[in-house]
Amino acid sequence: MDFIFYLTLGLFILLFGTLDNNIDFDFWARLIVGKSFFQTGELFNYDFQSFGTTHKFIDHEWGSSLIFYLIQNYFGDIGIYIFKSLMIFLTIFTITKIIRLQNKKIPLYFLFFFFAIQAISYNIFSTIRCQTFSFLLFAIYLYILKKSSLEKKYRILWCLPILNIIWTNLHGGFALGIILILIYSIGEFLNKKPFKPYLLVFFITCLTSLINPYGFEYISFIISALSLNRFYITEWQSMFFTKIYKHTLLKYEIYFYPVILMFIYSISKNIKSLGFKNFYIKTDKTKYLILLFTLLISLKSIRFHVFFVYSVIAFCYCDFYNIFNKKLPLKIDKLKEIVILILISISTISHLISYNFINTTKPSQYPIYCCEFIKINNIKGNIFTNFHTGSYVSYKLYPNNKIFMDGRYEEVYDTNLINEMADVFLSKNYKNFFKKYHTDILIIDKFYPIYDTLKTDKDWFLAYEDKYFALFLPVKQKNKKYKLPEQNENYYNKNKFITEINWL
Repeated sequence: MDFIFYLTLGLFILLFGTLDNNIDFDFWARLIVGKSFFQTGELFNYDFQSFGTTHKFIDHEWGSSLIFYLIQNYFGDIGIYIFKSLMIFLTIFTITKIIRLQNKKIPLYFLFFFFAIQAISYNIFSTIRCQTFSFLLFAIYLYILKKSSLEKKYRILWCLPILNIIWTNLHGGFALGIILILIYSIGEFLNKKPFKPYLLVFFITCLTSLINPYGFEYISFIISALSLNRFYITEWQSMFFTKIYKHTLLKYEIYFYPVILMFIYSISKNIKSLGFKNFYIKTDKTKYLILLFTLLISLKSIRFHVFFVYSVIAFCYCDFYNIFNKKLPLKIDKLKEIVILILISISTISHLISYNFINTTKPSQYPIYCCEFIKINNIKGNIFTNFHTGSYVSYKLYPNNKIFMDGRYEEVYDTNLINEMADVFLSKNYKNFFKKYHTDILIIDKFYPIYDTLKTDKDWFLAYEDKYFALFLPVKQKNKKYKLPEQNENYYNKNKFITEINWL
């Protein structure tokens, strides 16, 4: 049965991992960091791409940048697809091993995982991102902590300080791993079990966080980042308490709410069967501390949904199985899983037969035509473009052009810049802004008010536009003859990784 389950899971991940072929907005910045490091041997602590006000910065994703660059450089699009799918599979595989620690004989039913994974498909399947490493390492931490608690083998805990060195240099989410160890220390104390090994490992793990290219400055940055205002970043908003996202992300809520309800039902069922006093005495406090912690952070931010869902699967699957198991005959059980495998296999194979493993730069997301217009007409100067498209524009047009800012705004740029940029797109104080930051070229998302404002502005003229983006140049350049960009999307997807950034 396990073979059928894992085969179904692998095919399912491959299917959904290829349904979305977008490239993350910040992926281009990761490639720039990776290429710069391998060509120069340095991690630049300044932003050579920007004409805005920047400062010395800490790159908490520098390790991920190196890995992404190597995969893209040597294996191209298909390498990115395989890596993403493999990371997701290994994460869920680790979660199933946590389940088996608690009950070695419990069957793994795919349908439960199907619905649970759908609740976080927005986070894990959409594109390859640095968070992918945090998802896997979070699962590995849970496995090590649970194994040490159940089997009373505390030597395995010393893997955590070593893993923390890796996690610290891959992604800022390492802080979550440290919190997990602390929660285990508190939980085991409440469980009246040995907690000192966890507490000692917690302090050692905190110290190993200092093993990074930036030393204590890195830790200071991570702490300060927790208080940053990320109002303009969708993934940092609450799916439940931010009005604009209540409906746009409804399809994920439909799956996420049942996960919360099943978690609550699991607790209430256990309380009802044991009584509240016995439930408190006998229950694993560590388990519920982790579940409550991950639930709270998931309610605060879309970005954290994955950690709650993975925790629920890891710690509550056995409860769900005992509650919903109808004790079907073994043959029917196997037949049910085989039918699901066949259906997933048909869907995956039919999808992949005609599928091109090409990550795309869609015109609706990236100003690909505007960038090509600038490139073929050799237009040099500072480009004002939205922060989420900034790293793509920089990747394609540097060194002839610099951008104002990109998606790394919390690391690289002064904190007020994101607000100044927002005002420009709302047509507020934009003339003073362009003078203050000597702006030569504008690439504007057409749904913003500034698009209509600039069309009637005497200082700028509309040099080029497509369905989604508009390119404005100073009016003094109006009478020049300009070449028009290629309109074939395949051309841009084929040449998307070509860049003039070269340090050799």
